[in-house]
Parts: sequence; C-alpha cells; structure tokens
Amino acid sequence: YNSNHTLQDLGNYRIPEDVRLNFDLNQGKDKSGVAASKILQAHRHLDMRPLFGRELGLLPYVVAWLEHFAKSRPDLKLSSIFEFVRAMPMKVTDGVVGKAKGEKRKLNS
Repeated sequence: YNSNHTLQDLGNYRIPEDVRLNFDLNQGKDKSGVAASKILQAHRHLDMRPLFGRELGLLPYVVAWLEHFAKSRPDLKLSSIFEFVRAMPMKVTDGVVGKAKGEKRKLNS
C-alpha cells in the first residue's frame, strides 16, 4: 500500500462497477484503511497458513487487525481464529490449561 502511484481515472472508457469502487477507495486519505478494504473485498477467506510458522505469536496481531478493519465481518474473524486453533490444537489447549494450574485460591465469603 506504500505505492507512489495510485490509479484514479481511465478517461471516457466504460469502467466496470468493481473497478469504479476501487477508484473511489483510492481517494481515501487513510492508505492503510484503503489497502485493508481492498483485501477484505477481494478475499472472502484469509489464508492463515503462512503465519503458522510463528505459532500463536501472531494471533493477537491478526485479531487486532480484524477488530480494526473487519468489524462488519465477524465470520472472517472467527474463521481466522479457528484456523489457528485447528492447526495448533495442543498449543492452544496447553496455553489454556497451563494458566489454570497453580495455587488454589480460597473463596472469600
């Protein structure tokens, strides 16, 4: 998204609606938001497999990105998290169970 060239017009040529929508997006000042919008429009599903090499380390960043840019796409957020869990079930369960272990606390009554 750091391009110094942004296509904005094709003159009198009949422009398809999806291309026109991208031209309209290009007018936005928030270039990061423009790039995110184009990604979300072009991809119904985001492939998380390239991120698995970092195990669960990138998951908080993925969730934050989706929270910020994909608020209207809860299905995308859930399917992305599910891909991480499905790829590394033991890492996820070890993390959850590992935090549950420890000293028992007394219930204050």
